[in-house]
Amino acid sequence: MDFIQKLREDADLAELLCDVCDVEILPEFKMPQDEFGHVTYNMSGKTFAMEGTGSEYILLEDGSVGYWGSEGACGRIADSLQDFFALVIRFPYWLDYVYEGAYHDMELLAEYVEDIFAEHKEEDEEEWDRQLEDQKRLVKGLGIETKLDVSEILMRFTRCTEREPRFILTYTEDDGSTHSSTGSLFDK
Repeated sequence: MDFIQKLREDADLAELLCDVCDVEILPEFKMPQDEFGHVTYNMSGKTFAMEGTGSEYILLEDGSVGYWGSEGACGRIADSLQDFFALVIRFPYWLDYVYEGAYHDMELLAEYVEDIFAEHKEEDEEEWDRQLEDQKRLVKGLGIETKLDVSEILMRFTRCTEREPRFILTYTEDDGSTHSSTGSLFDK
């Protein structure tokens, strides 16, 4: 299924994705952010969506999805568009789950997820319940596989961030010196 095309053709579904997940599907692909020629990537790709912060989601040449954060983070976050949408829909605050210590044990990961869910629910229970309903609508509208539990979605995410080749950016300073990312959002 072409998720991007479906969202481009269904304005209501695209708006719901933006409202719930802060993922705005672009009307057409564009070149990834290059910081006025200072940034290059080790893999080619096309930006298909953005966050409100300006961060970009990039469909990479191998069909996986890369992330370029407006704060300089860069790495692969999903092995496919299906995995990408499963991640961002189930975890609209997916960056809260970039904590490597939670991924060594499935039981610990489940507890970590429950703690974060509880924090968000405590902030505004009515909003939390509405968000869950909206997530169900998104899953149904996109035809996303729903059999996966939250731990499996996150384990796919973390395995993807570590596989080779990593999605790496290199920043070239005006003086010609360079700085490269590690290609994993888990590396601080």
